[in-house]
Amino acid sequence: MSSRAAHAATIAVFTAAITVSWPGSPAAAAGSAGYCPDASGVTVVVDFHELGGGAVVRCASGSQATGLAALKNAGFEITGTLRWGEGFICRIDGKPSAASEKCVDTPPASAYWSYWHAANGGGWAYSDKGVLNRKPPAGSFEGWSFSLNRNASDAPRPGVTPKRPAPTPPLPASPTPPVAGGGPSAPPPAAGGNPVVPPVGGAGRTTAVPPADTPGTAPVGTATPGVSAAAPSTSAAAATPGGVTGSSGGTAGDPAVTEVASSDSGDGGLPLGTIAGVLLLAALAAGGVVTARRRRTADPDD
Repeated sequence: MSSRAAHAATIAVFTAAITVSWPGSPAAAAGSAGYCPDASGVTVVVDFHELGGGAVVRCASGSQATGLAALKNAGFEITGTLRWGEGFICRIDGKPSAASEKCVDTPPASAYWSYWHAANGGGWAYSDKGVLNRKPPAGSFEGWSFSLNRNASDAPRPGVTPKRPAPTPPLPASPTPPVAGGGPSAPPPAAGGNPVVPPVGGAGRTTAVPPADTPGTAPVGTATPGVSAAAPSTSAAAATPGGVTGSSGGTAGDPAVTEVASSDSGDGGLPLGTIAGVLLLAALAAGGVVTARRRRTADPDD
């Protein structure tokens, strides 16, 4: 006896149970597209092959009492035969069409739906039981493949590997973005490694503070007696002929030297440059008086 004939004989025993439908019974779940995410449901694969439409994978959630229940609960529409009812699947989702298959009796061996099953990660096996006589294990696969011009020995397997995809790992947490604005940035060092300090009363200028061990200079942060906090004055350099040489070897025209020269005063009195300027002005005034007297002597009319 062929396997299809054995299926038909087994189905005949359950004809009464197949054809009875209880009014008011709850509708079957619609299922969900794709593989079942875990082993709690049954994944159903329907491969249309020559009927067109490719292979469709859907999930029947939860425990399934029979292969028929798994097929319907996965969301596929099925049509049985007039003789055997839903115990023998004639159409799935309207294929084959009513024009090519009347679904009155068992479909011919040259064009029928073959029934398969597999464990997760295993291989497809042709079912030796009818759709109502098999209870699919939780987490397993049920397969339906349309066979055209084949027999049971060479019916095509479903074209989908019966294995649930591995769960997608969660994405790594993104790094915490920096706080907007941030803190103040430290000023960059000047040439030679000396720190940069803001100018005194100047715009757009900076002054490099000499190292603490430079001869003739006061340590950074120490006030120099007799020196104003304002910008260095160049009046002493202008009043002294030839400029004044400071401890660093420059002239009074150099701002760094001018500050040192102007601070050289005696015992908290007037700076030497100021005294020299006053003496020079006095000498010029005396010279003017002598010249005026000489001119009056030479000119008796005056």
